[in-house]
Amino acid sequence: MIMEEIQKAVRAALKELGIETGEINLEHPADLGHGDYSTNVALRYAKEAGMKPRELAESIRLALLKALAQDEIGISKIEVAGGGFINFYLSKEFFTKSVAEILRQAQDFGRNDSLAGKKVMVEYTDPNPFKEFHIGHLMSNAIGESVARVFEYNGA
Repeated sequence: MIMEEIQKAVRAALKELGIETGEINLEHPADLGHGDYSTNVALRYAKEAGMKPRELAESIRLALLKALAQDEIGISKIEVAGGGFINFYLSKEFFTKSVAEILRQAQDFGRNDSLAGKKVMVEYTDPNPFKEFHIGHLMSNAIGESVARVFEYNGA
């Protein structure tokens, strides 16, 4: 997945700069003008590196650009913003490949075995046998059926 690839690339760039890291916090910015993913890793490790956050962010960006020149993972642009945030912009080719893969997998897209071997009971639509079944029952029926399918797609 692209998020793990970006985290791995940032971790490698930090290692190249002599900084060992734990978790790399990567998130979707609220404003799409700030890219598809953003990280504050330079702000977190600037003191450890003995640099200003923006300087560390620029160093990380340059290391990432070198690494990405050798291995294309679907990033079109990397920029430093504010006091040291690093913004990642995904390429059009990445989205094209992703949509093509979704269409190729069709009904099996998203299917996995994370709940394999587990039994899950989803209770929904419990009409009163002494009253008419009406449109109000439809909502709980649709939600229950959807939840049951999500569990089924996860292997339960």
